[in-house]
Amino acid sequence: MSKENCEKKFKRIYAQYVDEIYQYVFLRTGVNVGIAEDLTQEIFLDVFKGLSRFKGLCSERTWVYKITKNKVNDFYRKQYRHLEPIPLEDDLTAEISDPKQDMDALVEKTFSSASIIDCLNQLPEHYKLVLLLKYIDDRSVKEIATITNKSPKAVENILLRARAGFIKAYQTLKAEEIR
Repeated sequence: MSKENCEKKFKRIYAQYVDEIYQYVFLRTGVNVGIAEDLTQEIFLDVFKGLSRFKGLCSERTWVYKITKNKVNDFYRKQYRHLEPIPLEDDLTAEISDPKQDMDALVEKTFSSASIIDCLNQLPEHYKLVLLLKYIDDRSVKEIATITNKSPKAVENILLRARAGFIKAYQTLKAEEIR
């Protein structure tokens, strides 16, 4: 493929997929505009670099999304390299451990609310990312463990703390709305 044809093809692919890829990345990187823009730029740089090697064994969309998923997974790995868990108060942990509460259902339900972004932004970055992996990407604990280079047990503990932090932020936000 000539350089001119390659550039035309890239421009078409970029115009066709940039908004969709940006939204995908935005939701999976903690709804952070700067990070989403940077990652989207990196993704399309990789698309441009790899265009001459694209053999068409799958659709262009599938190929672009494969690059996107790999970049997002790399982002998750980098975020988790040096992060330590933040301890929570024991009474909050006990409340979260209450078997009468369906925390998964509560977290999933609240993800549809506009106040979610506010709650997520109050959490440490690694908590936000595990919640996004679990509830937006619908990843299993085992998959999250692989992505973050943590043990499944460590991921379960991080999810427990992340849910507790999210619920605390959500409850605080709702209490402020009532006032």
